[in-house]
Formats: sequence, structure tokens, C-alpha cells
Amino acid sequence: MYRVLFAEDELLIRLGLQNSIPWNKYDMDLTAQADNGVRAFELFQEIRPDVVITDIRMEGMDGFELIQRIRELDKECAIIVLSCLDDFETLRKMIPYKIIAYILKASMTMEEIFQVLQKTKEYLEKAGRRALKESKEPQSLEMRLAGYLSGTEQDLEWPMEKEIQEIHVFSLKEEDQDKINSLAMKFVFDLVRRQVPEGIIVQTKDQEFCLLLPGERRISENVCERINHSVEDFLGVRFWIRRRMRQPKESLRELYQRIQKAGEEGAGEWENDQVIQDAVSYVQGHYQENLTLTDISSILGISPSYFSHLFKKKTGKNYVEFVNEIRLKAVMEDLKNSDFKIAVIAEKNGFRNFEYFSRLFKKATGVSPAKWRQQNR
Repeated sequence: MYRVLFAEDELLIRLGLQNSIPWNKYDMDLTAQADNGVRAFELFQEIRPDVVITDIRMEGMDGFELIQRIRELDKECAIIVLSCLDDFETLRKMIPYKIIAYILKASMTMEEIFQVLQKTKEYLEKAGRRALKESKEPQSLEMRLAGYLSGTEQDLEWPMEKEIQEIHVFSLKEEDQDKINSLAMKFVFDLVRRQVPEGIIVQTKDQEFCLLLPGERRISENVCERINHSVEDFLGVRFWIRRRMRQPKESLRELYQRIQKAGEEGAGEWENDQVIQDAVSYVQGHYQENLTLTDISSILGISPSYFSHLFKKKTGKNYVEFVNEIRLKAVMEDLKNSDFKIAVIAEKNGFRNFEYFSRLFKKATGVSPAKWRQQNR
């Protein structure tokens, strides 16, 4: 297969050509893409492609300079220019660099692009440029994860599997599922990767995908809303986003299946119980951090008002009271067993305001933190 590098700063054009061109028909593989000239040249040096498709106007390094640098390294690489510039001076500058074709974006058609690619293939063959033999690549990690989560693959051999502590499931509601196609989904994936570059995207259904987050990484409700806002602006739909944290000894598949059983805010009692269990488990492990009601509801993937109502209903106390009880218990342990200053102990256990902590402690115990320490050592 001939390796192709595509340099284009307009995302929709990249996605459109990426998914509309039958690359195999021309013995080509779209090996790499760049959204600016600097990155394009870095990729060129890394993969040494046989074909470069490039725009002229790009950030960092424009198409003119990119082509000049490419020609210093490779005299035979096929270069195709896509541009909105149609003036004579622009065309004249291209002449010395053996450009295969110059395609105007404003008037280009798929038929024209196919003809240019056929011409490019013939040029490479005449130049004696051999296409790399296609080897059967192993199934990608994302495909294996999709099969594992959906149950078509029984086992998952992946060293990082234990590091995934949270899954976000992005689903389109039934009434929106006929409004976007596979190309639009690829656009959504690109948006998500830009917002959460360390996440792993796994498409589990035609219009559903999971975002897996390794380690302690969390994404806020604001990030999810930015993604949905961008999707709505471009495609006119919004995703329903559900997230859950992994429980001890729970497999990724079990976590995914648990999320699938979840409803929206009208979830059944079993699901509501699980939400509270998730909340309690998370607070017990992270009470030293700044955990507001908005923070924990964002982590759980439900609205703050609904979480507050559900928490009080299930536990008999409000969320802030629960967090403070856990923190106070930890403070008392440290007061008994350490010589650190009281202010240091309070801050270590999640109390950022010392005056608030002192009032809360005295209200709970009847005495000041210093007096309580004297009485319990």
C-alpha cells in the first residue's frame, strides 16, 4: 500500500475525504493526518509517505514551505494540493515542485479526486515506487475492547485493564438515532479526543460509544457539556452521558453492563441504591479532596439537585453532613495519634476553612479541637 499523509486544517474536509475515498482501490493507505504544516512535516520525516495531500493556508508552516521542505528530502513523492486559492501567482509557484494536481476546494468533486488518485497511482508505478505489501494487522485495542464489553469476546488480555476506574457511556436517544451517520460519529470522536486526549474511545453500538479513563483521571461536567454543545452546534443532536465508577473486583464488562441497566433520573430502586453506594465509596476514598455537591454529582453523571434529593432519601442526611462526618472522624484519629498542629490536620482531612472546621468540631463534640485532644490522649 502507498502511504498517504493528509495535511489540512479544516476538520470537516479531513473527515469527509478520509471516509469518502476508497483508498484500497488506489493501493493507498491514509497513514497520517495533520492540521498544521509543522506537524505535517514532522510526520513526513517519521513515515516518509509516498503521497502528500496538502492545503496551502495552514498555521505554523504554510503549504508552500511544506512542499519545499518535502522536495529537499524526496524528489519523487507525489504531491497533491487542495486549496481555495485560484490566482495565477499561486499556480505559478507550484510549477517547480512537480505537483501531481492542484484541486480547488470550491469546485472539487469526488469524481475529480478519484481521477487525481488514479493518476497518482500510475505516476508512482512509472516512477518505480513500490507500494508496501499489506500485512494482516492484529485487531486494534478499541475493537477488542468493544467485543469484550459487548460480550462477543470472552477474555481481554490488556495490561492496563485494571487501571480503568471509570467509564462514560455516550448514547443517542432513540428519536435522534437516524439523524447522524458513521461519518458524523467520527466527527464526534474527534471532538472527544480533543477534549480528553488520554481517554480511550470504544464504539459499542452504531450510535453509542464508551470513554474509558485510566488511573485517577476524571472529567468534569463542564467538559461533558462542552462536548455536547459542540455536537449540538454541528449536528443538531445531544448525547445522553452516563458514568459510573468501578467497584472492587468488578470487571470492565460488569461495569459496562451495570451502566447499561441504568435509566435516566427516573432509574429504578436498584440503580438508585447503586448510585449512592458509588457516592459513599468515592467519598470514603477521596474525602481529603475538595468534594462539592457539584463535583460528586458530575463524577456520578447525574444532576446536583437529583443527587442531593436521592442522597437524603437513601441515607437520611444531606451530602455535606455526610462528608463532614467522615472528615471529622479522620481528624479525631489524627488528633489522638499524631503531634501535627490542629490546622494542619484539619486541612489534610479536607477542611480548607479553619474557622468553619472549629465551629463544626465544637458543635459535634461540645468542646474545641484542642480541648478534645487533651481529653483523648
